[in-house]
Amino acid sequence: MPPFAGTDQRLDSVEIKVTFPGAGAAAAIRALAPDQDGGLRRHVYFCEALARSRAPGQLPLLDAGVILRLRSGSGRAADVTARLRPCRRSRLTDRWLDFREQGAHSFRLDGHWSGENRSLAASLVSTCSGAAIEAVASGTAPLAPVFSDCQRTFLAQCADVPVRFDALSLLGPVHSVRWSAVRLDHHEVALEHWTLPALPGTDAPLDWLEVSERVPPQGAELVQASLTSLLRTHGLDPPPGQHTKTRGALEALAGGA
Repeated sequence: MPPFAGTDQRLDSVEIKVTFPGAGAAAAIRALAPDQDGGLRRHVYFCEALARSRAPGQLPLLDAGVILRLRSGSGRAADVTARLRPCRRSRLTDRWLDFREQGAHSFRLDGHWSGENRSLAASLVSTCSGAAIEAVASGTAPLAPVFSDCQRTFLAQCADVPVRFDALSLLGPVHSVRWSAVRLDHHEVALEHWTLPALPGTDAPLDWLEVSERVPPQGAELVQASLTSLLRTHGLDPPPGQHTKTRGALEALAGGA
């Protein structure tokens, strides 16, 4: 039985992720993207507690399993995400295990599988206007108020480390293009391409292409094996030691901060 799939424990889905960095991202786009000029375009920002870092490039929040993300762009409302990954189920009270949607907020509890790396992710998302995100990004509005009281409570109750919202650093943007509901044989996947301009100490832009498929927990292992095999038939061999695009982007951004 897949991890976290006990009948007495909530698990909304398993999201299978395969990430191709660098030159592999370009090859994956050529092989898989239905329209290389299409897709939903967004700016993605992250928040980190860089003031807590004891050495350049350290990521105190990410290393403690806390991901704070802001997104804005075309085609939909912007959103702010407070995510715990890995999340310790023992820290989730009944309030959060019963929470699904309320007003501008939605809560998901998912398995995130990247190669052999499997973790539980708890995500509380709040929708907002794109103007609110861009005002924060431009420095014309403070960062802390973009996180709702509900998200602050969630992090205070469930995160392993305290989050000081008045001491966060905003990193980004990462430029994102996402294609949803892409048919690959009998799989329906999402493709998301992240790019960063050349940062200090680098000679070229950085990019990642993530292939993801959200499936029910039961049978997820078979789907993961099938998707990996299908990608190989397209000439795309998933790199060993899979890491999320979030970690790759944050390490690059923090190193250039």
